[in-house]
Amino acid sequence: MSENVGTATVIVDKTANAAPLGFTGLGLAAVLLSLSYIGIYPVESMIVSMAIFLGGFAQVFAGIMSWKKGDIFAGTAFSAFGLFWFSLAGLLVMPAIGWAEASSGTAMAAYLFIWGVYTFVMLVATMRIGVRALQFVFVTLFLLFMLLAVVNATGSTGLLIVAGYVGLVMGLGALYTALGMVMNEVHGKTVIPL
Repeated sequence: MSENVGTATVIVDKTANAAPLGFTGLGLAAVLLSLSYIGIYPVESMIVSMAIFLGGFAQVFAGIMSWKKGDIFAGTAFSAFGLFWFSLAGLLVMPAIGWAEASSGTAMAAYLFIWGVYTFVMLVATMRIGVRALQFVFVTLFLLFMLLAVVNATGSTGLLIVAGYVGLVMGLGALYTALGMVMNEVHGKTVIPL
């Protein structure tokens, strides 16, 4: 009895790692928003634009690209946090154009708290992945959400400045992660430890 063996088609995945794009979107948008919390400038159109076009689109694109590569963590995290930026922009823009009432401090505290809970669960998942830079981003992002929830619940301007510095550190950590991934890929070896 003979066995007929057909030819196999091997498809090589040449798509790039989308994570640097997602971390760039997170990092740049978070740094600029955090500077407004510190008091460098008010929340204005630059923040809304960064939230939509970099925080939102860059992370959603990175999430979709990660899904296509079979990366459930990156696909979920980047897509969800990209949509967070869109929702944040909506919370700022919709009241300004008369589409909805502005959210109360309590509502914003609940919004930020639930994002903090989600971030904590994703942080737990990073422990299995084992990339220290990724863990750092999620630890500081979790702290940021919790601080901002308390700020919105209490109205504490002093704590908002603290949250701004935590957000600045988180955003810079995300940028470090993004640029480290790019440099390591370009050089074909670990140039920047992650």
